[in-house]
Amino acid sequence: MRHGKPELDLESLKQQKVSARQVGEIVASYEFSGLSSTATPTEAASTVADECSAAFSSDLKRATDSIQKLGIQAKTTYDDVFREPALPYLNLGWPKFSFFTYCILFRVLWFLGFSANGESYNSAKRRARTCAKILRKSAKEEGRVLLLGQGMMNRLIARELRGRGWYNAQHGDDGYWSFTVFRK
Repeated sequence: MRHGKPELDLESLKQQKVSARQVGEIVASYEFSGLSSTATPTEAASTVADECSAAFSSDLKRATDSIQKLGIQAKTTYDDVFREPALPYLNLGWPKFSFFTYCILFRVLWFLGFSANGESYNSAKRRARTCAKILRKSAKEEGRVLLLGQGMMNRLIARELRGRGWYNAQHGDDGYWSFTVFRK
């Protein structure tokens, strides 16, 4: 499941002209951003969370706040292994492009091996493998489990699960509080 809407709304920044260095500053602020005061779980997200015997969460504030809003703190394990891979960036004050343009550029370059000021794609894939192993083990022992994390890491973990024979039994959109249900 993806976290709820954060305080720092990246959508509002998409067209703002920034330098590559400023992208890093914005991303750092986002990493420590909690949830927006208007962030409320959807009924479907609450139902899915309630049906789980165990939960895992990134330790980033927007994820831990989301767990709290879902009311499932007691059955949740928080771990930085589930964190979003940091967006790489350059320490340059020029040129200025839209924040959105830099995000796309740096994420595409990340897939190609660029990792300045961030985690490498290969390292993130290894972490996703570890995360998938944790989730598979817990599902075998506990039954239904929930992962509350961030978009890119959730996608990498999903790829690992599918590679181990799991399939998407239910898939929502990619918005806040969205979720995918996997079955073996």
